Amino acid sequence: MPHRRRVAKAILLLGLVAQLPLASNASAEVVRFGKPVAGAFTFALLDVGVRAGIFKRHGLDIEISAFTGGTRLVQAETAGSIDIAFNTGPDMAMIFKGAPVRAVALVSDSPLDLCLLVRPDLAVTAPADLKGKRITVSSPFAMTAWMTRELARQEGWGSEGIQLVASASGPAFALLKTKDIDGITTDLGSGLQAQKRGDAKVIVRFSERVKNLTMYVIFASEKMIAEQPDTVRRFLAAWFETLDYVSARKGETLQVAREVTNHDEDIVSELYDLVLPLISRTGRFEQKSLDTLAGSYVDLKLLPAKPDMSKTYTEQFLVLK
Repeated sequence: MPHRRRVAKAILLLGLVAQLPLASNASAEVVRFGKPVAGAFTFALLDVGVRAGIFKRHGLDIEISAFTGGTRLVQAETAGSIDIAFNTGPDMAMIFKGAPVRAVALVSDSPLDLCLLVRPDLAVTAPADLKGKRITVSSPFAMTAWMTRELARQEGWGSEGIQLVASASGPAFALLKTKDIDGITTDLGSGLQAQKRGDAKVIVRFSERVKNLTMYVIFASEKMIAEQPDTVRRFLAAWFETLDYVSARKGETLQVAREVTNHDEDIVSELYDLVLPLISRTGRFEQKSLDTLAGSYVDLKLLPAKPDMSKTYTEQFLVLK
């Protein structure tokens, strides 16, 4: 009898051990994550956390999709194919137009990785030389457009002091080479890389010109907030753990960021030093930055008047710090 009991116990233990990997895989919940663009350094930090296994440790299997702009990403969220996403502050305006999403954490209240560059042959060396220049922006309603208009206002020319030309980033660089435009408002990584090649000159880093603006946020779908609140909470916990990881491991971060952004090591190293100090470590929204964002909606003609921004976000999933 003792022998039979030992055999039965061994069989039971073997069965439990055999099920452990399956149970572990089954517990990893799939989260469909969206980025408005593929190659921005700030958004690449999520890839670092995923590859380091941080999200897995929180029971999450992250499926990353990149889009060709915030509008396309909001469309995917509205269609129910994205659960959680990075996006820009202007896309919070889509909530007032029925987009079933809500901001759940602030990423940064600085335009930390936006710049304005010009053709290298132009006699432009400072923002004061940009009056009347033709500058491409991703859309007349995008943050790149607001930033360019705000620069013109700061220089005393009024919001129309710089001519805006709508164009996606790829075609914009082609237009720059053919001299059909004078410059581009784009992500800083692309600007620095173009400057290194000799194709452009970076004239403005918008983090130095615009302060207190809700620039980047993390969105969650209303469906996930209502039905899977613990998933949102675990995602944010993993995100803040990722920030701790990248702060302590520059080498590993640059290796992943180079692959994701296709920028050279010296470029991503410069972005690392610039971006990390400007990323929120609490995720909490600042009222002054939200007020600036609300005003931008009117400037961009996204909304007729400044809205009540409290309807666009929640801090219920953030750890009190």
